[in-house]
Amino acid sequence: MSLQEHLSELDMYRATDNEQGIANVAFKIGDMYLKKGKWDEASAYMSEAETICRKLGNEEGRAVAAIGLGDVFRASGNPADAREYYRQALEFFEKKGSHEAIANIAERLGEVYRQLGEHPEALEAFRKGLNICRAHHDRLGIAHFNERLGLVHRSLNDLDAAMACFGEALTFFEQHRVADRLAFVLAGIGDLHQKTGRPKDALDYLGRALAMYRRLGARAPADLIAAQITALEEMLGEEKKHGESR
Repeated sequence: MSLQEHLSELDMYRATDNEQGIANVAFKIGDMYLKKGKWDEASAYMSEAETICRKLGNEEGRAVAAIGLGDVFRASGNPADAREYYRQALEFFEKKGSHEAIANIAERLGEVYRQLGEHPEALEAFRKGLNICRAHHDRLGIAHFNERLGLVHRSLNDLDAAMACFGEALTFFEQHRVADRLAFVLAGIGDLHQKTGRPKDALDYLGRALAMYRRLGARAPADLIAAQITALEEMLGEEKKHGESR
């Protein structure tokens, strides 16, 4: 259904005072506005859905609306507000024991913790999701959460842990040719090699990442990696000249 059709449907439910119908459609409209990048409208309709569900005692509906509000605040650059809504939703689904929903929210929550610089909390959230994926033999999920954990470990300067996480993700992405994630992880490993004083290994991984991003037509990351490679090559050139002049 189109946005206009949903708005007409909402008017119908308002006319008959069908509150659960209003909540259901308001959530759908809020989600459509979210996808259009209209944060104020998305927030207004999601908030209406959440308020009605709370009034009716529909705790699951309220939790789903809380995820939607978290997505709105995260997308609009308000991670602290997003964090609170995701926490509310996570609490409900943990009580319910819905593992798929828990992993889904844990990924979102880990990202906003990472944005806020709350790295221990990000690790806890991502590990929660990783453990669920391992228990359900979800290899794509395992690779995804390892990629996220690698980023947090890198921020904490725990480079060995970051390398282990990126390495496990790399194995899956290479085997299954998940091109965009493979390029991202290759770049991450290259960056770790650079940080640990292995510039030649860094150039190898960064070069592979650059080639993949160029094949994907992803200009922005390709330009960043190309600049990183140029800087590394210049550094190695200077070191070689310095060594020859001794």
